[in-house]
Amino acid sequence: MANLTVNGLIKKRAEIAGRIQAIQEEAGRLIAALDHIDQTLRLFDPEIDFQVLPVKMLPPPNAAFRGEFQRSLLEMLRGAKHWQTTDDLTVKVMVQRRMNEADRALRVLTRKRVGHALKRLERKGVTESRRMGKGALLSWRITKPDAQLEGGWRNGSG
Repeated sequence: MANLTVNGLIKKRAEIAGRIQAIQEEAGRLIAALDHIDQTLRLFDPEIDFQVLPVKMLPPPNAAFRGEFQRSLLEMLRGAKHWQTTDDLTVKVMVQRRMNEADRALRVLTRKRVGHALKRLERKGVTESRRMGKGALLSWRITKPDAQLEGGWRNGSG
């Protein structure tokens, strides 16, 4: 038993060490790229003060526990008096998660995630959709306001 545990821990250690090494290599590449940009900026503005330049923060990795995303969408639909479009719900999700709404790529990705989550809820009979006009835009409403989703940690335990 102890041998299995030791082997498992050795494998996990190797995995973590490999991830750390990859992250350090990526950090080295990013530092080199930043140095090149800084040197180029100094060619155009020798007096530039890098301390006052803005730093763009990356959005959070959007990690969520199992079912958390669907539960938050259900709460948004419960509070709505009218049908909500996928775009409306996408904006609400982005605001709730403090994501940059102006980032088009992030908005498209979030809209896809919202749409997939709502479709899963529709298959469970919790939501329903209808087309808005001639396009592909869908509107959503909740059909079972008292629906409770099961869930726990990401792997489904708990």
